[in-house]
Amino acid sequence: MGQPENEYDNGPLRPPPPAPARWGLSRVLRLATGVREDILAFVPGERAQYTSMGGVVVGTAIMAMLSMAAALYWVFGGFELFIPLAVPVWGLFIISLDRWLMSSTSMGQVGRAWRKLLPRLGLSIALGVILAEPLLLGVYNTAINERVAKDRQQEITTRESNLRICNPVPGTPEASQPAAHDPKCQGFKLSLGGDSPDALQSKLDDLTTQRDALNTTVGDDAKKYAELEQLARLECNGTSGPGLTGKFGAGINCKRLRNEADQYRADHKIDENGQKLSDLNGQITDVQTKLGDARNNYATLVNAKIQADLDEVRARQGRVGLLERFRTLDELVSENGYVRITQWAIRIFFIIVDALPVILKVLNGHTTYDRLLEKRLSQQERVQNMRSDEEIDRSAQWSDVVRHEHDLQRRMEFERIDETDRIERANYDERRNELIDALENHLMRTAIGPASPGWEPAGREHRVVDLDAEAPTQEFTRPNASGGYE
Repeated sequence: MGQPENEYDNGPLRPPPPAPARWGLSRVLRLATGVREDILAFVPGERAQYTSMGGVVVGTAIMAMLSMAAALYWVFGGFELFIPLAVPVWGLFIISLDRWLMSSTSMGQVGRAWRKLLPRLGLSIALGVILAEPLLLGVYNTAINERVAKDRQQEITTRESNLRICNPVPGTPEASQPAAHDPKCQGFKLSLGGDSPDALQSKLDDLTTQRDALNTTVGDDAKKYAELEQLARLECNGTSGPGLTGKFGAGINCKRLRNEADQYRADHKIDENGQKLSDLNGQITDVQTKLGDARNNYATLVNAKIQADLDEVRARQGRVGLLERFRTLDELVSENGYVRITQWAIRIFFIIVDALPVILKVLNGHTTYDRLLEKRLSQQERVQNMRSDEEIDRSAQWSDVVRHEHDLQRRMEFERIDETDRIERANYDERRNELIDALENHLMRTAIGPASPGWEPAGREHRVVDLDAEAPTQEFTRPNASGGYE
């Protein structure tokens, strides 16, 4: 009896391999490693090893799901409906990636194995870094929350202090301090609307400036007008003096001086300016009254505005987000060396755990299963190459058959054309001979008269041909494709 061609053949000298284990937890875990049960059946002693590695792959996927769930929860500031859908998809992606890393990593030849291993190990480490960060935030969650709450409260306290320093009650000692006029206070000035003492004081100062300027103008104009009016009165009364005629009555000079006084009053708008001055005095009185009330209520208004501003800051702070957690963790690490050491220790631990499937594959080395798998793949490759070669040979042979058939059809077509040409030539010769014979008979009858019955020219059999009728022809058939004639 012949030996089996390879160790997978079930020859008479080798019993069939044991059937793969039934579906259960162990086989499900091995499924996560990408192992082939039909090959693992030849080495049942390695099933426990691959089952353990499958547990590592599943554990890594569970950690990835927890990391993604924590990251999404912190990013969106709470639970969202899509999180239970996104987290399993992420876990399936991680388990598929780890399955590919384990099934595609083989420790056969050392050089080739390391060329395959290093990119896969780098990919698993990079993935571990991504997954480790959200888990680190979960480890330091209490410290981060306390620090964030402290920082937020400090922000509130600092802003309230700046608002009170930059918005003192007018008339108090704080209002005269340099801190109240510091350039940084430009961003902390509160807008109190029309009731702000500062706005009212500014308005009062402006009105006072306008009133003083207008009061000066009105005084000067009134003084000049009084002088012109006095001069016209003296002229009309006949009073003697410089520039006066001394004649009583409304003469020419009296009227002229009176017109000059009236024209000056109209040109300088003495009446209108007087009314404006009266209005400005009324506005100043009103603003002074409002300013007094505003100063009395300023502290209450400032407190209300400060509380409204701080409420806006608290609303803007909201829940603690992912970036704020990372920033707070960096602050804790920079302030505490122990935290820095523990952070890196935990980060490295998570990275190693995430890269553990590939690391375990390396630590296991080149197992019997790997060797059997390589042989099986090599044999399958040879079989596939043989099949490809057979297909190529079969295709080449068929091409020869097709080419030979085409050549045969071409030769038969040539022979058919030649045969047709021969038949056409024979028909043509026959028709020519018949015409010659008919012409000869006609000439003989014309030359010697009608021949006696039974007479024929010697040397050729002649037939009487009617020249007006169509010459008789001998029908020849054409050859068909099978070599006969139609």
